[in-house]
Amino acid sequence: MSLLKQHQLRALAAVADQGSINAAARALCVSQPAITKALRELEMEQGVPLLLRSAQGAALTEAGQVLLGYARLVIRELERAQQEMERLRFGRERSLRIGMTPLAGLELLPAAFLAFRRFHPDVQVSFLELDTVQMLDGLRSGQLDFALGAFVDPPESAHVLSTSLYEFATTFAVRSESPLSQARSLSELQGAEWMHADASGMYPRFVQSLFAQEGLPPPERITCCTSNVLFCGLLMAMDMVVPMSSLGMRATLTAQRFSELNLEVRPPGLTLMLLEREGAIMSRAADRMMECIRAALA
Repeated sequence: MSLLKQHQLRALAAVADQGSINAAARALCVSQPAITKALRELEMEQGVPLLLRSAQGAALTEAGQVLLGYARLVIRELERAQQEMERLRFGRERSLRIGMTPLAGLELLPAAFLAFRRFHPDVQVSFLELDTVQMLDGLRSGQLDFALGAFVDPPESAHVLSTSLYEFATTFAVRSESPLSQARSLSELQGAEWMHADASGMYPRFVQSLFAQEGLPPPERITCCTSNVLFCGLLMAMDMVVPMSSLGMRATLTAQRFSELNLEVRPPGLTLMLLEREGAIMSRAADRMMECIRAALA
């Protein structure tokens, strides 16, 4: 079996990113013939076509897409290894990339990051708010060191491990000045706008089932908004019913502006989870950040 070579994998990733062999050559600062040769050798060694070439550029075949996932992972792991060698040589860390859902940023990460900075003042840290699909893709490809997410159920994904950190209840809430804040039953909320951030479609079905259990038709307006900024803007401007975590309701600004509805029913509880790629070698900075996160939960 032929061994995959680093320059071949970098050429494949560059073509996928740039859309053509010429653009990939420019991005890697090599000649176009060098990219063409690397890819042809890679296709011959693997025995399957990896690229579809046309006058408009180049696109990856199904086999190319499969190999691309591993190529990105290998490239990223080599970059991590280089960073670790530089840390040992010069005594400094380079970077840390953490995926997150909005809930993780309310109270947990600020406290953890403050503690982390005492140990690593020079590490370049990126907190990236992502949806579940983006988060899992980032972990599998090695683009994220680890991730923190709040989920009803653990996300199912090959090669991604999840560890439960904290469980918390959720509630329905509205802005404090809304006339809906006095509602005590679902029948009083039937004409309200219900907003959520679940792109999977599970939350609307959950709301519909709640109303069905009470013998009521479901709300006509169930709005999905996955933009955290727009979500907050809409909630402040309109009378909307939204699911909100107990952690969120305890946050100072949230407690001042929103009210929990006094209903017998509640949204499903959430679990804050630490997500890691199976077999990933964590940097010293990543290990330290995870220690600080666990300490912030204690």
